[in-house]
Amino acid sequence: MDHYRLHTAIYRTVRFWGSPIVRAIFGYSCEELKGIPGPILLLANHNTDLDPGFVGIASEEPIYFVATEKILRMGLLTPVLMNLFHPIIHYKGKAGISSVKEILARLKENRNVALFPEGNRSFNGLTGDFLSSTGKMAKRSGATLVTYRLRGGYFTSPRWSTSFRRGRVYGEIAAVYPPEILNKMTEAEVNEAIRRDLFVDAYADQEKDRISFKGKNLALGLESTLFACPACGMISTLHSQGDRISCRCGYSAKYDQYGFLHDSDGQTDTITRLDTLQREKICFLASQTEDVLLFEDAVWAETIGSDHKVLSRKQTVLRAWRDKLSVGEDVLPFQQITGMAINQRNLLILHMSEGNRHLELSGDISFSALKYLYLYQLARNKYEKI
Repeated sequence: MDHYRLHTAIYRTVRFWGSPIVRAIFGYSCEELKGIPGPILLLANHNTDLDPGFVGIASEEPIYFVATEKILRMGLLTPVLMNLFHPIIHYKGKAGISSVKEILARLKENRNVALFPEGNRSFNGLTGDFLSSTGKMAKRSGATLVTYRLRGGYFTSPRWSTSFRRGRVYGEIAAVYPPEILNKMTEAEVNEAIRRDLFVDAYADQEKDRISFKGKNLALGLESTLFACPACGMISTLHSQGDRISCRCGYSAKYDQYGFLHDSDGQTDTITRLDTLQREKICFLASQTEDVLLFEDAVWAETIGSDHKVLSRKQTVLRAWRDKLSVGEDVLPFQQITGMAINQRNLLILHMSEGNRHLELSGDISFSALKYLYLYQLARNKYEKI
């Protein structure tokens, strides 16, 4: 049996048995992908690690998913996942030329492919941006482009949380673009259509139809996303416990089952708004002319080789200045970091031009990789405009 027939058999078996379980636990319902001429290139927004399952339940026909390179370092689980599901591997934080070639090759073989173009789960409840080359790939594919929107995932599995909450998730077809329609569109128009179709504002949805997402320790780990105190503006001074987050300055807020924060002054807030404020804080720090240390964290640093194996692992300190990072004694100017991304809950990934190095940095539950990513993005934008 070739890998496609095996994948089809496994896919349909997992879908048959897994669908009722997922529907019952997460209150999942969806618009099914029926009657759409294939092959299909499906693009969906991304909020939970279960999103491939949510999309898969919507399709009777097997789908090949684009997966992060981390899947190649999951021990005994790696050969099982690779042989049974044959995913397309992509390095987070890199352009992904090889993964695009593989996507196009699968589509040419009349196989359906799905990917999450953001490449990241949302931190703030808003659908993120994606590479401008996505529109070009969709036009070149010769496939039917399907945009699929998932709602409710942000509060079911907040990026910063270590647990799931029980509420409601819904999957819906945003739009279908046959090849003949894509051929008439420019790459920019395709990108704009994808951006419009996949956009979700989680808090706007909650304002319209408040859905309870129940669980324990609802605020635990929130400081890994909210790294700047809303009251005093200090970085890395927030601490979460149970359903509350607080700062040594006296700020305290309760995270409720609807995803809103209520502080001790009676003000209600959203993570979306507070994330905007902390982005502004990073912009201010990045604009300083003095070469001073901005923030630091104790981390575990892993160096990954070209064969996807861990070459070294050590405990060290990650530090940030306005134009560089340091990992222990290793100084990394932003101009030498060719890509940066966050994988899983809070794993910071760095790709270096020198020696084609690939570093993965992790910390404890309160470690915030997000502040380093925001700082890097600001620096790269500045370099690209010079």
